[in-house]
Amino acid sequence: MLPHKVSIPGSVWLLLAGIALGGQAIPNWPAPATWSPARAQGVGTLSETNPLPFIGVTPCRVADTRGNGFTGAYGPPALVANMTRSFTITGQCGIPASAAAVSFNFGALNVGGAGDLRVFPAGGAAPLVSTLNYNANTPNIANAAVVPLGTGGAITVQADAANIDLIIDVNGYYANTTSSNRLGSGEFLALFGSVSGGDVLRVDNALGDGGYLSGAGNGVVGAGVVGSGVLAGTFGLTGVYGFTLNTANDSAGVAGVDSTGSPEIPAVQQFYPAGVRGDSKSHPGVIGVSTFLGTAGSLLSTTGAQLVEGNLGSGPYNAAHVYGVYSFGDFGGTGAKFFIEAHPTDPSKVIRYVALEGPEAGTYFRGRARFSHGLARIEVPESFRLVTDEEGLTVQITPIGEMASYAVQQVGLNEIIVEGSKDVEFFYTVNGVRQTFKDLEVISQSGEYMPRSADARMPEGFSAEQKRRLIANGTYNPDGTVNMDTAERVGWMKIWADREAEAQSARQAQRKALPIELPRVP
Repeated sequence: MLPHKVSIPGSVWLLLAGIALGGQAIPNWPAPATWSPARAQGVGTLSETNPLPFIGVTPCRVADTRGNGFTGAYGPPALVANMTRSFTITGQCGIPASAAAVSFNFGALNVGGAGDLRVFPAGGAAPLVSTLNYNANTPNIANAAVVPLGTGGAITVQADAANIDLIIDVNGYYANTTSSNRLGSGEFLALFGSVSGGDVLRVDNALGDGGYLSGAGNGVVGAGVVGSGVLAGTFGLTGVYGFTLNTANDSAGVAGVDSTGSPEIPAVQQFYPAGVRGDSKSHPGVIGVSTFLGTAGSLLSTTGAQLVEGNLGSGPYNAAHVYGVYSFGDFGGTGAKFFIEAHPTDPSKVIRYVALEGPEAGTYFRGRARFSHGLARIEVPESFRLVTDEEGLTVQITPIGEMASYAVQQVGLNEIIVEGSKDVEFFYTVNGVRQTFKDLEVISQSGEYMPRSADARMPEGFSAEQKRRLIANGTYNPDGTVNMDTAERVGWMKIWADREAEAQSARQAQRKALPIELPRVP
């Protein structure tokens, strides 16, 4: 495998750089964002190896044949002309065993005559192309190069024609994603590209956080990540920006899996494509922690206008109350709405009450009063008056103690006047409808039960009666698959097709927005 002089992205990047001496800081140098192994000449293959991402490390010195604190295989003596010497790179300066190639800066010092330095993977043959040329007029010179690692994670160097001292600096490596590899703790990952074809890359940082980038073709999700400490401009101020090149179900821009792994999900169970997905067998999939708002989700129109927002763990500014769940907009669900109370004597049990349901957004207040000289005046509470529509008020009276007849003489949002045949106490209940929802349509055209895609399955969480109805109305077949005749008749097929077209368009826009061109994923 021969290194090339200049190739972007490719095997070698040449750079004349300063050489740090003694305890001076090592200057950094640019490196290609990705690197691809050189392809063999002759017969072509049907596919190419995906470019490997550059993982930066703090510029670090691996070897110095002058000494300066380096001993053994990484220190003196100087390189002898026309002889080879190998340096194991993995395990040094944060370069892990998963590295396929490394970004080096080679410095030739104390040069007494013309010659060149050749660098190649350990176990390979010396190349015909040099990495660094020097002569008596260039006693100290440096070049940067990306060099693949060979046997044992090592490189071999050969100084032709003249003895020289050599320093070897590194500032990063190219992660091998062709198999599951664990990167060292504390490493910083920045990917400008894609991980595809089912390859997996695991990343751990100093905080113990981890993530998987899994291929567009196989694995749980097809994921792509562009990361930077501060990435300004197109993506805004973003630490990690993720998107997926895959528009299929279960794909995600950023996927997180905790130490317990992903749940065992049947092949027939599918999820929407997502910007962020979190998987866990025994812990929360995603956690949002904040002193203001834990997690927020917004639904926008096609023009970008906000339609609704839902918050988990919500505490608005200057609010007297906080909420586990708060909705700016309608709140809906296919199941019953429970509130849970602890059982007062049995810790193994709870009391589950269900919210009252009806065809209106009802309001009410109730109380106890007494007829006096055949009349009673019921004052309407301000809280009821402010939210209730004046039309449609109803009043129920229940005499206490003995039989009495009554009549409602006046109904309004300020006062209710009731006449009774006897001066007895009575219970009262006043019902109304929320003014902002008085025109609510109970039966309407909507898509809450529309399957997510043509290959979706009926959710197992539905009750037996819900499943029976969805089969009876033609949404699903008895085996749980989508009824395609219904999907075509009511327009779901077109909705799914339009959604896929929008996703493809967004995919193309994301490609154009990236700072470099991504390799194409079939």
